[in-house]
Amino acid sequence: MISRNPKNQRPPFERWYAYILFVFVGYCIADLAILAYRDRMLPQSAPPSHPKSAQIDSSVSRGAYNSITSRNMFASNGQIPDALVDKTKGAEAQKEDEPVPSQLPLNLIGTLVHSNPEKSIAAIEVRGKNQVVSYSPGKEIEGMASILKVERQKVIFRNLNSNRLEYIEMKKEGNKVAFGGARPMGGGTGREVMKTGENNFTIKRADLLKYTNDLSSILMQARAVPNREPGTGNINGFRLLDMQPGSIYEQLGLQRMDVIKSVDGTPVDSPAKAMELYNTLKNSPKVTLQVERNGKNETMTYNIQ
Repeated sequence: MISRNPKNQRPPFERWYAYILFVFVGYCIADLAILAYRDRMLPQSAPPSHPKSAQIDSSVSRGAYNSITSRNMFASNGQIPDALVDKTKGAEAQKEDEPVPSQLPLNLIGTLVHSNPEKSIAAIEVRGKNQVVSYSPGKEIEGMASILKVERQKVIFRNLNSNRLEYIEMKKEGNKVAFGGARPMGGGTGREVMKTGENNFTIKRADLLKYTNDLSSILMQARAVPNREPGTGNINGFRLLDMQPGSIYEQLGLQRMDVIKSVDGTPVDSPAKAMELYNTLKNSPKVTLQVERNGKNETMTYNIQ
């Protein structure tokens, strides 16, 4: 027996079937129309070309700089112009004044002039402090002066208070201690240094102070150069190339071509150290000097009485 729906109900969404069919048919018709007219929709020729914009010339003519060259800020010939000076001061304003003798409390004890000016050394004593310090160009002396140049027996510096150039010189020849001619080492009269044995000597403190107080005379009595080690080039002492007959060097038993290597065990490896070590002689009861002679090391002993 066949059952029937008493309410005669329809399937769900039946009323939308007609709309869905209409949309599908319309989509097919549009697609076919596009395929038919596609070639006509494409452009048949290239688009028109646009004219290029004119380029602006950014270069500047030489005449635009005439106002600068006319004021000589940059010379047209390529040369740097002279420095501007105050014309009211005359020709003297164009150059610095010459150095003048200094009134600062400084005494020049000695100088060692090197082939490289920056390595030159000057031993300078500040009066009142009773000490000698070695200075090189560029160094300041107790806040009073700045070293500019070290010459033979002369030092040029700038006074930091007045900012002017000044100089100091070593004592004149007439103030130096005079020594007699060469005499054999021994106990003869007039000898400041007495030889008491092999490489042993005795010197009176009064005579020692006489020499150290006039160090400029001592430096003038011999000529020494730095002695360098083969290979490394390091300074290991100072070689005596020549000395005056009868000088204090000869009385101390030193000979030409000796290499002074150390004083009381302190290496003499720089000009500054050679200048400063002499101060140890003033108060020491005994001084030992290590010397290289003919390839052998010898010790010279000096007893100070």
